[in-house]
Amino acid sequence: MLNIVIAQLEVVIREYGAVGVFLAALLEEIIAPIPSSLVAMFAGFFLVPIEYTWPQAIGVSFLEVAIPMSVGITIGSLIFYVVAYFGGKPIIIRYGKWFGLSWELIEKTEERFIKGHKDEIILLSLRSLPFVPSVAVSVFCGLVRYPIKTFITLSFIGSLIRSTIMAMIGWQVRDAYVAYAKTISQIESLVFVAMIIALVAFLFLHLRQKRS
Repeated sequence: MLNIVIAQLEVVIREYGAVGVFLAALLEEIIAPIPSSLVAMFAGFFLVPIEYTWPQAIGVSFLEVAIPMSVGITIGSLIFYVVAYFGGKPIIIRYGKWFGLSWELIEKTEERFIKGHKDEIILLSLRSLPFVPSVAVSVFCGLVRYPIKTFITLSFIGSLIRSTIMAMIGWQVRDAYVAYAKTISQIESLVFVAMIIALVAFLFLHLRQKRS
Protein backbone atom coordinates (compact mmCIF):
# COMPACT_ATOMS: atom_id res chain seq x y z
CA MET A 1 0.00 0.00 0.00
CA LEU A 2 2.74 2.45 1.00
CA ASN A 3 4.71 1.69 -2.18
CA ILE A 4 1.67 2.63 -4.26
CA VAL A 5 1.27 5.87 -2.29
CA ILE A 6 4.95 6.72 -2.78
CA ALA A 7 4.73 6.08 -6.52
CA GLN A 8 1.70 8.38 -6.82
CA LEU A 9 3.35 11.08 -4.69
CA GLU A 10 6.44 10.96 -6.90
CA VAL A 11 4.35 11.55 -10.02
CA VAL A 12 2.37 14.41 -8.47
CA ILE A 13 5.35 16.24 -6.93
CA ARG A 14 7.61 15.78 -9.97
CA GLU A 15 4.88 16.92 -12.35
CA TYR A 16 3.37 19.83 -10.44
CA GLY A 17 6.06 20.97 -7.97
CA ALA A 18 4.70 23.26 -5.23
CA VAL A 19 1.10 22.71 -6.38
CA GLY A 20 1.67 18.97 -6.11
CA VAL A 21 3.07 19.43 -2.61
CA PHE A 22 -0.10 21.31 -1.63
CA LEU A 23 -2.37 18.57 -3.01
CA ALA A 24 -0.30 15.81 -1.41
CA ALA A 25 -0.28 17.60 1.96
CA LEU A 26 -4.05 18.03 1.86
CA LEU A 27 -4.51 14.32 1.18
CA GLU A 28 -1.89 13.45 3.79
CA GLU A 29 -3.86 15.34 6.43
CA ILE A 30 -7.19 13.61 5.77
CA ILE A 31 -6.12 10.11 4.64
CA ALA A 32 -4.69 7.83 7.32
CA PRO A 33 -2.49 5.48 5.18
CA ILE A 34 -0.14 8.33 4.24
CA PRO A 35 2.59 8.82 6.91
CA SER A 36 2.43 12.36 8.26
CA SER A 37 6.03 13.34 7.45
CA LEU A 38 6.34 11.52 4.15
CA VAL A 39 5.27 14.35 1.83
CA ALA A 40 7.64 16.98 3.23
CA MET A 41 10.62 14.61 3.23
CA PHE A 42 9.69 13.35 -0.22
CA ALA A 43 9.43 16.92 -1.54
CA GLY A 44 12.75 17.83 0.07
CA PHE A 45 14.35 14.88 -1.70
CA PHE A 46 12.97 15.73 -5.16
CA LEU A 47 12.72 19.52 -5.15
CA VAL A 48 15.93 20.54 -3.35
CA PRO A 49 19.06 19.82 -5.45
CA ILE A 50 21.73 17.91 -3.55
CA GLU A 51 24.45 20.39 -4.62
CA TYR A 52 22.72 23.34 -2.94
CA THR A 53 24.30 25.02 0.08
CA TRP A 54 22.40 25.11 3.38
CA PRO A 55 21.04 28.66 2.87
CA GLN A 56 19.88 27.75 -0.65
CA ALA A 57 18.31 24.50 0.56
CA ILE A 58 16.48 26.27 3.38
CA GLY A 59 15.14 28.85 0.94
CA VAL A 60 13.79 26.25 -1.49
CA SER A 61 12.43 24.10 1.35
CA PHE A 62 10.56 27.09 2.76
CA LEU A 63 9.17 28.46 -0.52
CA GLU A 64 8.46 25.33 -2.56
CA VAL A 65 7.73 22.84 0.21
CA ALA A 66 6.81 24.43 3.55
CA ILE A 67 4.44 27.16 2.35
CA PRO A 68 2.27 25.05 0.00
CA MET A 69 2.36 22.15 2.43
CA SER A 70 1.30 24.33 5.36
CA VAL A 71 -1.65 25.64 3.35
CA GLY A 72 -2.71 22.06 2.58
CA ILE A 73 -2.28 20.93 6.19
CA THR A 74 -4.21 23.90 7.55
CA ILE A 75 -7.13 23.32 5.17
CA GLY A 76 -7.15 19.61 6.02
CA SER A 77 -7.03 20.38 9.74
CA LEU A 78 -10.04 22.66 9.39
CA ILE A 79 -12.14 19.71 8.23
CA PHE A 80 -11.59 17.87 11.53
CA TYR A 81 -11.87 21.10 13.51
CA VAL A 82 -15.26 21.96 11.98
CA VAL A 83 -16.60 18.42 12.44
CA ALA A 84 -15.61 18.44 16.12
CA TYR A 85 -16.81 22.04 16.57
CA PHE A 86 -20.33 21.40 15.31
CA GLY A 87 -20.66 17.68 16.00
CA GLY A 88 -19.01 17.42 19.40
CA LYS A 89 -21.72 19.13 21.44
CA PRO A 90 -24.68 16.97 20.34
CA ILE A 91 -22.67 13.78 20.88
CA ILE A 92 -21.49 14.83 24.35
CA ILE A 93 -24.97 15.99 25.40
CA ARG A 94 -26.48 12.70 24.26
CA TYR A 95 -23.81 10.19 25.24
CA GLY A 96 -21.49 12.07 27.59
CA LYS A 97 -23.33 10.95 30.71
CA TRP A 98 -22.16 7.39 30.09
CA PHE A 99 -18.57 8.58 30.40
CA GLY A 100 -19.04 11.13 33.15
CA LEU A 101 -18.80 14.00 30.69
CA SER A 102 -21.05 17.01 30.32
CA TRP A 103 -21.06 20.03 28.06
CA GLU A 104 -20.51 22.19 31.15
CA LEU A 105 -17.21 20.39 31.72
CA ILE A 106 -16.20 21.07 28.11
CA GLU A 107 -17.06 24.75 28.54
CA LYS A 108 -14.94 24.94 31.69
CA THR A 109 -12.06 23.30 29.81
CA GLU A 110 -12.53 25.82 27.03
CA GLU A 111 -12.41 28.76 29.45
CA ARG A 112 -9.30 27.40 31.11
CA PHE A 113 -7.58 26.62 27.81
CA ILE A 114 -8.05 29.98 26.10
CA LYS A 115 -6.84 32.14 29.00
CA GLY A 116 -3.49 33.87 28.55
CA HIS A 117 -0.84 32.96 26.01
CA LYS A 118 0.10 29.53 27.32
CA ASP A 119 -2.48 27.86 25.11
CA GLU A 120 -1.00 29.56 22.04
CA ILE A 121 2.48 28.34 22.92
CA ILE A 122 1.14 24.81 23.47
CA LEU A 123 -0.76 24.73 20.17
CA LEU A 124 2.20 26.14 18.24
CA SER A 125 4.51 23.56 19.81
CA LEU A 126 2.14 20.68 19.02
CA ARG A 127 1.87 21.82 15.41
CA SER A 128 5.65 22.16 15.09
CA LEU A 129 6.62 18.78 16.51
CA PRO A 130 6.77 15.91 13.99
CA PHE A 131 5.64 13.24 16.47
CA VAL A 132 2.29 14.76 17.50
CA PRO A 133 -0.80 13.49 15.60
CA SER A 134 -2.28 16.47 13.79
CA VAL A 135 -5.81 15.02 13.71
CA ALA A 136 -5.93 14.70 17.50
CA VAL A 137 -4.91 18.35 17.93
CA SER A 138 -7.52 19.53 15.40
CA VAL A 139 -10.33 17.51 16.99
CA PHE A 140 -9.48 18.73 20.49
CA CYS A 141 -9.39 22.37 19.37
CA GLY A 142 -12.71 21.97 17.62
CA LEU A 143 -14.25 20.20 20.60
CA VAL A 144 -13.32 22.94 23.08
CA ARG A 145 -14.22 25.56 20.43
CA TYR A 146 -10.81 27.14 20.33
CA PRO A 147 -10.91 30.51 18.46
CA ILE A 148 -10.81 29.62 14.78
CA LYS A 149 -8.60 32.56 13.71
CA THR A 150 -5.95 31.65 16.26
CA PHE A 151 -6.27 27.98 15.32
CA ILE A 152 -5.69 28.72 11.63
CA THR A 153 -2.80 31.11 12.31
CA LEU A 154 -0.91 28.85 14.71
CA SER A 155 -1.61 25.74 12.63
CA PHE A 156 -0.11 27.45 9.59
CA ILE A 157 2.97 28.78 11.43
CA GLY A 158 3.58 25.48 13.23
CA SER A 159 3.21 23.57 9.97
CA LEU A 160 5.73 25.93 8.34
CA ILE A 161 8.31 25.06 10.99
CA ARG A 162 7.54 21.35 10.85
CA SER A 163 7.52 21.14 7.05
CA THR A 164 10.76 23.07 6.64
CA ILE A 165 12.54 20.78 9.08
CA MET A 166 11.15 17.63 7.43
CA ALA A 167 12.05 18.89 3.94
CA MET A 168 15.61 19.58 5.08
CA ILE A 169 15.84 16.08 6.52
CA GLY A 170 14.61 14.66 3.21
CA TRP A 171 17.24 16.72 1.39
CA GLN A 172 19.99 15.44 3.68
CA VAL A 173 19.13 11.75 3.99
CA ARG A 174 18.20 11.42 0.25
CA ASP A 175 17.17 7.83 -0.60
CA ALA A 176 16.72 6.91 3.07
CA TYR A 177 13.84 9.38 3.51
CA VAL A 178 11.21 6.62 3.33
CA ALA A 179 12.76 4.76 6.27
CA TYR A 180 12.92 7.99 8.30
CA ALA A 181 9.32 8.83 7.42
CA LYS A 182 8.15 5.37 8.50
CA THR A 183 9.99 5.69 11.82
CA ILE A 184 8.44 9.09 12.51
CA SER A 185 5.02 7.74 11.54
CA GLN A 186 5.40 4.81 13.94
CA ILE A 187 6.36 7.14 16.78
CA GLU A 188 3.38 9.34 15.94
CA SER A 189 1.09 6.30 16.07
CA LEU A 190 2.45 5.39 19.50
CA VAL A 191 1.86 8.95 20.69
CA PHE A 192 -1.70 8.78 19.38
CA VAL A 193 -2.34 5.49 21.20
CA ALA A 194 -0.87 6.99 24.38
CA MET A 195 -3.22 9.96 24.05
CA ILE A 196 -6.21 7.62 23.65
CA ILE A 197 -5.16 5.62 26.72
CA ALA A 198 -4.74 8.84 28.72
CA LEU A 199 -8.19 10.01 27.61
CA VAL A 200 -9.80 6.69 28.58
CA ALA A 201 -8.04 6.79 31.96
CA PHE A 202 -9.23 10.35 32.53
CA LEU A 203 -12.83 9.45 31.68
CA PHE A 204 -12.70 6.38 33.93
CA LEU A 205 -11.32 8.31 36.90
CA HIS A 206 -13.74 11.17 36.32
CA LEU A 207 -16.71 8.79 36.18
CA ARG A 208 -15.52 6.94 39.26
CA GLN A 209 -15.08 10.19 41.20
CA LYS A 210 -18.50 11.39 40.11
CA ARG A 211 -20.20 8.18 41.28
CA SER A 212 -18.42 8.20 44.63
